[in-house]
Amino acid sequence: MVLSILILFIVSAYIFYTFYDAYRFFFGKLDPLTISEKKIILNNFPVYRKLSSLQKQKFEYRIIRFRKDKQFVFNGLIPRQEEMALLLSATATMLTLGMKNYKIPAIHRIIIYPDAYYSKINRQNHIGEYNPGLKTIVFSAKHLKQGFEYPNDNKNLGIHEFAHALSFNALFAKRSLESIKFKKGLHAIKVLFNSAVFKKELSEKEYFRSYGTTNVHEFFAVAAENYVETPAVFYCEFPELYTIINNMLNFDFDKP
Repeated sequence: MVLSILILFIVSAYIFYTFYDAYRFFFGKLDPLTISEKKIILNNFPVYRKLSSLQKQKFEYRIIRFRKDKQFVFNGLIPRQEEMALLLSATATMLTLGMKNYKIPAIHRIIIYPDAYYSKINRQNHIGEYNPGLKTIVFSAKHLKQGFEYPNDNKNLGIHEFAHALSFNALFAKRSLESIKFKKGLHAIKVLFNSAVFKKELSEKEYFRSYGTTNVHEFFAVAAENYVETPAVFYCEFPELYTIINNMLNFDFDKP
């Protein structure tokens, strides 16, 4: 009897310690952000300071969830990889903070190179791109970091590429009120973009960088950068467009 209990205890202990980590990974609570990780978020995302305590908890949980759900692939010698994964997860989370469906299933994998890389698909050098077929975003770590060094220059590679992914996600996502609203917003932006009056206004004010005039998809991605980094100026210069994007993201970066 005693021997049977002892054997049962040993077997139970073995199973527990063997599968505990797997259980925590799939069913257990996610580990919270560390103090140093929160400091990185605080230093690189100005909007974080404006959030209420409840919003901060939501932001932090979604960052952890995104980082766990997506595959991060680092090609080459890239220092501080964990910090890079954190910054990317926080960028995606920031753009979807006002959304109920925030997981962006149109992204499965995120690839990071040290610098500009050669794309075999387009046969040219890139600093970032979104491949909808492979559900993959690719970044240059060097250029990605530059987006955080200057938080109000309206240039952020992470925001730009995630904005592309969000557009594709809305177009092919399951029908929902959020996806419908997002698609309506994209259509409204397309109407504005094709307007001669609006194009003249773009040219005269020079608020958006010229790359945004490439096509409507690039214009939305560029506008998303401005929307996050200089929201007050954006609203003053282009209130109609600001309102459209505000409805799409359901989040106001000037007054969260």
